[in-house]
Amino acid sequence: MRDLCQRVDQFARWAEDVQPPVLFWLSGFTFPNGFLAAVLQSTARQQRISVDTLSWEFIVSTVDDRNLLTPPEDGVYVRGLYLEGAGWDRKNSCLVEAEPMQMVCPFPTIYFKPVENRKMSKSMYMCPCYYFPVRAGRAGRPSFVVGIELRSGDVAPDHWIKRGTALLLSLDN
Repeated sequence: MRDLCQRVDQFARWAEDVQPPVLFWLSGFTFPNGFLAAVLQSTARQQRISVDTLSWEFIVSTVDDRNLLTPPEDGVYVRGLYLEGAGWDRKNSCLVEAEPMQMVCPFPTIYFKPVENRKMSKSMYMCPCYYFPVRAGRAGRPSFVVGIELRSGDVAPDHWIKRGTALLLSLDN
């Protein structure tokens, strides 16, 4: 019920405002992949380029959400994700070992920035993002949303693969 109220609140505020929201709660969308595709399509139209040449650059915020006052020129700020299987070092903006007994931790806001012809760095961990903790999904609905590049810190990206590190949109099944 709490998620439903937050979802209704997000869309009601968006409908009332002339400008798009500064922060988007990605979990509030029934089909977040469609929202992200629409953001890429909007950027492609503005820049008059093919949407197929665009991909995401992910910039994890180092400031408090209250300091994000205006939406970005291109892309969106996404909030409300959870990190499972690792911790996050805000100072160095990279993955670290989780605190003892901490299975999941809130993740900072991420700037999803559309960029053209981007190459992936080998020092980055392509962190899968899922709708919910059951990664296999449900009948007819896969759980995978998007791969998000995160700095792997002092270890190789393979370390986080073995840990099963992932981002989650929701902690509820």
